[in-house]
Formats: sequence, structure tokens, C-alpha cells
Amino acid sequence: MFRTLSLALLLTGAALVAPAADVYRYVDAQGGIHYTDTWVPGSTLIKMDHRATSGGAPPATTRTAQSQQATAPANKVAADLARQADERAVHADVAQAREDDCTKAKDSYDKAVRSRRIIKTDKEGQREYLSEADADAYRLQLRQDVQSACGTSAK
Repeated sequence: MFRTLSLALLLTGAALVAPAADVYRYVDAQGGIHYTDTWVPGSTLIKMDHRATSGGAPPATTRTAQSQQATAPANKVAADLARQADERAVHADVAQAREDDCTKAKDSYDKAVRSRRIIKTDKEGQREYLSEADADAYRLQLRQDVQSACGTSAK
């Protein structure tokens, strides 16, 4: 009984310690399908053991092709994420520009409403005071500018 138990433990331990190998599939000249743990020209990797360290590894060109196939979806995902990040950045920039325009329009309207007299400078640099009717028209124009820039009323 002790021998049987120790033999079973020894075999189980040996099976656990023995490294699992990569499995390759290839078709020979007669059309027969074969499986092996060493790379043969024309073979394809069926199962990869991540614990294997050396020996029987496919050549670098096969690894490169496999890594390109594996990284192609990752590259697509990365490109999609970068595009989405760019779109978010553009939307944020547009929103910031609209907010700046709205703030400027509100400031101009607020200044015109608070001023008793509105001064305009003509082409020659001469200051000209607007009449009450012209000042009201100017304020009305500024209020419309606020509405178009902000999408709301001035206050």
C-alpha cells in the first residue's frame, strides 16, 4: 500500500513538474496531419505554453506575424480611443469658445445698459456721443448679440 501511494505521488509530482510544450500542427507532403511540440517549417501554433522558456520556439518571423495578428485589434481599439479623445477635446474647445463669446457679449451689453451716454469713435478717431435713440438701438443690438451668443436673454 505504501509503495503504491508513494509511486502515485511520485508520478503526479513528475507530471506537475514536467513543462507543457507548445503544440504545432503541420501537413506533410502526403497530406497527413501531424502534431508536434517542436516547430517545423510550415507549421502553425495550435497551443502556446506561456511557461516555456526556450527550445522549439517558432522563428522570429512567425512570432512577428502572430504578434501583428494579435495587436491588430488592439491598434484599432487604441485608434478609436484616440479619435474619441480628440472629439471630446474639440467639443470642449468649442464649448469654451462659445462661453467666452457669451461672456464678452454679456459684458458689452451690461456696460451699455449701465452707461448713461454711449461714446463711439469714428474712422478719423473722433469721439461721438450717441443720441438716446441711437443708444437704445445700440443696446438692442447688443442684447440680440447676447441672445445669439448665449442662446438666452441678457439677464
